Amino acid sequence: MHENQRLRVLVLSRNYPNSVTPILGLWVEGLVRHLAKHCDIKVVAPTPYCPPLPGFKDFTRFRSVERNLNVDGFEVLHPRFLTGLAYTTYNIESSTYYWSIRRYVDRLREKFPFDLIHANFGYPDGVVAAKLGARYRVPFIITEHASWVPWMENFPNVRRQAVWAAGRCSFHIAVSRFARQTISQYTGESEKLRVVPNGVDAGIFTLRTNGEEMNPFQILYVGFMRRVKGIDVLLLAMQQLVKQNPELKLVLVGGGIYRHSEAQEFDLRKLAENLGIGENVSFVGIKTPIEVARYMRQSSVLVLPSRAETFGAVLVEALACGTPVVATECGGTVDIVNEDVGRLVPKENADELAKAIYEVISARGLFDPVKLREYALKYFGWDQIANRTLELYGKAISTGNN
Repeated sequence: MHENQRLRVLVLSRNYPNSVTPILGLWVEGLVRHLAKHCDIKVVAPTPYCPPLPGFKDFTRFRSVERNLNVDGFEVLHPRFLTGLAYTTYNIESSTYYWSIRRYVDRLREKFPFDLIHANFGYPDGVVAAKLGARYRVPFIITEHASWVPWMENFPNVRRQAVWAAGRCSFHIAVSRFARQTISQYTGESEKLRVVPNGVDAGIFTLRTNGEEMNPFQILYVGFMRRVKGIDVLLLAMQQLVKQNPELKLVLVGGGIYRHSEAQEFDLRKLAENLGIGENVSFVGIKTPIEVARYMRQSSVLVLPSRAETFGAVLVEALACGTPVVATECGGTVDIVNEDVGRLVPKENADELAKAIYEVISARGLFDPVKLREYALKYFGWDQIANRTLELYGKAISTGNN
């Protein structure tokens, strides 16, 4: 590659927004958009293949995903690959993924001779990147967004493949110190194992304007409706808070991508009613990032009550909007939350969660929105995250592991 030539990068990510799952992998899209200012990028984001069979709505809906899109000046490609229901084919997914896109990438490479591959998630994307890297003799990097515990214990065949790929990558990026620690349990300590967090879009997540008001009684949750997110514990905490102040309202933004998530949301709605707080809780569904930012600016506090969290992007987004946060000590959240921006509490503890929420709401005036935003952008702004990633790209190419 010539000194003045823009770097060409192939991004692999099953988790990437599309017309069917627009909130899937927004963190990957955010990084790609900012990297595209400095290098030429093509994204390969495979979606499940399914023939038009009745009764398989979770899969057949992906037939409507556009195969080629040009977004913000770079191309996003959605080839199809074979995968089964739930985890039925999980152990061989890296193979079906690779064989489904190999010739597709062969043709792509003729027009776009990429210098490096960046995979998001160690499996299956990282394993596929390792195979493609060897095929084209280019280095590859893996960014891991998930905890390897208990994931790798539950899927030993997947573990062997992910560890194999990790041993061949130029750099293995974890999005938090917690994520890095779970990876090193299986790969061992290595100089190539780095921490580069997810970022926040400063243009979307902004401070309130003169026309916007903050509701001092509004508590906000943003995320998937899944048990791991601890929303049931938040509802128990909310029951206590409403007894202290009946004016308090909890807004739950988010939903599920698959049917089992819809069932979990139904159970949460039922729990809110059974706790006698149905009138104080609103489920408003999945929203766009712009709408999410508006809810964040309107709320007195954002709460992330998770049982496990590799990072916690909504915390950084809320802070960029000038809104303090309350989160559980459940992994990556400890890299984000401190006493200056909010409160950390033990997970699975509704009493402590309620206490922290009430404390932040009561002392809301002590949290300067401008300082909260400055903190978020200083450590998690996408521009500086992209620069750190580009630095690793340069090192990977200069050393070249393939």
